[in-house]
Amino acid sequence: MSEESNGNTLLYQWAAQASVIALEMVIPAAIGVGLDRLLGTVVLFAILGAVLGMTLGFWQLIKIALHQTENPQNNGVDKSPETRDNGTV
Repeated sequence: MSEESNGNTLLYQWAAQASVIALEMVIPAAIGVGLDRLLGTVVLFAILGAVLGMTLGFWQLIKIALHQTENPQNNGVDKSPETRDNGTV
């Protein structure tokens, strides 16, 4: 693969991870808003959903950071088992 292709692949992998983190933060809050409207509560479930979403998002960020610290050569992006370097030469 060319260097430009590898850079694009890395870019798409990071974009996918950023999208997952954003959705993990937004979807629980949106579900909470829907439950508040359905049940007639003020903002109870929206707040609980936002807290849950933030927790999930930060947990995902910590996982990425820890993975990057353990495997700096792959720029923090988890590779499939087929392409993962097993340390052999």
